[in-house]
Order: sequence, then structure tokens, then C-alpha cells
Amino acid sequence: MPQSPARKARTRAEIVEHAARLFRLRGHAGTNIDDIMLAAGLTRGAFYAHFTSKDDLFAEIVRMGHGLLPRLRAGTAQEALDAYLSRDDLAANALACTLAALPGEVARSALPARLAYANVLHAAIGELAKARDRKGLDADATAAAIVTVGAVILARASGDTRLSDWLLRCARRATKVLLKKPAKRKKPVRRRASPKRKRSTSRRKAAAARRPRPAARPRGGRAGA
Repeated sequence: MPQSPARKARTRAEIVEHAARLFRLRGHAGTNIDDIMLAAGLTRGAFYAHFTSKDDLFAEIVRMGHGLLPRLRAGTAQEALDAYLSRDDLAANALACTLAALPGEVARSALPARLAYANVLHAAIGELAKARDRKGLDADATAAAIVTVGAVILARASGDTRLSDWLLRCARRATKVLLKKPAKRKKPVRRRASPKRKRSTSRRKAAAARRPRPAARPRGGRAGA
């Protein structure tokens, strides 16, 4: 008996949920279809009713963009980054975020997963750019995304707790600077050139009358000859 559309959608969502957790925890290579279906309480045969391959499922999970992107869309950018860079939630944030948990796995994956990762990163930068009243790949918003995701990756990998805390603290400080809204440029005030005053005709005549006239030369030879 075929499943109803609602039941099929729920089954697909369960597969994605368990696969996302296993992929972020074990990586792409360390997770197989049997592990995913066992975690979902389903048989291996049910997998192919929803996905063509493990790579197809992996690309779908990357495309969903768990972690940082939903945080940015749910609230203000700086509050989202401060929560994401929290020391108390470091392990949870690192494992729950597609951008922080899967970059190495994505880099070794097929093109669809890499393109999906690029789209999620592009969207995150776009959300940060909105905080600066900018659009697209704004340079400071891009730098804020690099600092944020990079700090979580490095802090999670570091075995030194003090260093991890320092990385996260520096990242929070840097993002505050990078996300400041640029000052609005004031438009220069253009002054209208004052029209040239026309000299009156009477003044020109009076000035001409005051000029000395050249002496008239006598006609018909030299004077006193």
C-alpha cells in the first residue's frame, strides 16, 4: 500500500534529521546509509524512495543550512553572532552548524554539495550585509562571516580552553567593529554662482567722458613753418 504524501514527507524529514546529525558528528565518509536508516528506525530499502544516493542526501542537508543562517534570519545580526560565538554553546553550535561542522567534508564531496555550501555562505553574508544597510557580498560583512565561522572551527579544534575562550572573545569584538553601519556621506552643497552685474549705460558714458582725449594733430604741415 503506497504511503500518503503527508506520511512520505514525515519519513523524508526523519531521514534528513538523523542523517544531518550523523554527518556533522562522523563526517560524510564515516556515515553510511545503513547507519542513517537504523537511526531513523527504517529499512535500507526505504532510503531509495526519497534519495538516489548518499551524496544526494548530503547535498540536501548542506543546502538546508542549519546553524548560523537560521540564527541570522531569526533576529538581529549582532545578537545572533554573540550567541553563536558563546563559549557555553560552542560544542552545540559547532556541531549544529553546516558552515562550521562540514567544510572539510564538503570540500571532498561532489559538486552539488559544494555549490549548496556556497549558497548557504552567500546567504549568511547577505544577512550580515543587511545589518550594515548594504546588499550582496559587502566586504565587511564577508569578513565578519569569515571571522565568525573560522573562530568556531578553531575554538572547537583547540584543546586549550583558555585559547578557545580568547578566540571567541576576539571574534565577538571584531564582528562588532565590522558590522558598524557606515556613516552616511553628506551631499556637498552646491552654491549658485551669483549672476554678473551689468554695468549701466550711464556709468559707461560717464567713464568714457573722464578719459583724457589725445591731442589733435594740426593739418597741412608743421606748425610755425
